[in-house]
Amino acid sequence: MSAERRPVSVAIIDDHPIATESLAARFAGAGFSVLAPAPSLEAFDRDAAPGVVVCDLHLPGISGAAAVADLHARGLPVLTTSGVATPDEVLDAIAAQARGFVDKTAPAQQFVAAVTAVAAGSYHVSARLAGFLLEDAQRRPLSRGEIGTDERNLLRALAQGDHLDELCAEWGLAAPDAHGLLARIFDAARRRRRLHRPSPREAEVMVLVGCRGLSHKEAARAMNVKTSVVADYLRTVRAKYIASHPDAPPTIPPSAAAALWARELGFD
Repeated sequence: MSAERRPVSVAIIDDHPIATESLAARFAGAGFSVLAPAPSLEAFDRDAAPGVVVCDLHLPGISGAAAVADLHARGLPVLTTSGVATPDEVLDAIAAQARGFVDKTAPAQQFVAAVTAVAAGSYHVSARLAGFLLEDAQRRPLSRGEIGTDERNLLRALAQGDHLDELCAEWGLAAPDAHGLLARIFDAARRRRRLHRPSPREAEVMVLVGCRGLSHKEAARAMNVKTSVVADYLRTVRAKYIASHPDAPPTIPPSAAAALWARELGFD
């Protein structure tokens, strides 16, 4: 970072003191201005305006995608991190407008590179995130606006551990063009998530019918809707399940799809 420029400020939200201290030291050593870390979203200073927020995906209180969405609503760029997050948790965070993901065990230079990219208005795709994005595109293809060959080639290279700057040099790819590829990748991932994830009401039906075994009539009473609405929700859940699970039998009953998907997503 140039000495003439004001250093980028970084906020860390993480309830693990050792991880927080390590991250803070990494960023300070790289020339960033590090704000006082917060152990939870609720403890984070709402008046703070850091250049980047590094947010753990498993926090006490508001956590995961909900925490990312809250920070994004404040106009703050978010880089997520975790050592145990599942693919769905990471992709949900991306759908909530996170601009990247870094494993907690990643070397210091990767965190520094990631924060630098996010602070500049771009994205950071770690090898793990690249793999998640590729698999998601294969399992949940979009009918329109899906990523193309260039984006997939970039994700494959990143998933193998290649660095973006090295790929740009090797492929003769200018930084703005690389940013454009990443922007299309993130946009498609977010639209894919919106299309193929169950809505809150669909998730409620999945729990009531798929996990608790309630009848349509009982679920309708619990949700204060008509029985026909419960059936409509289940049909939509089934359609989304089949679209995101290529190996699912096309004749799977809606209630069975709801039960299987609810368990997979941890709703039960």
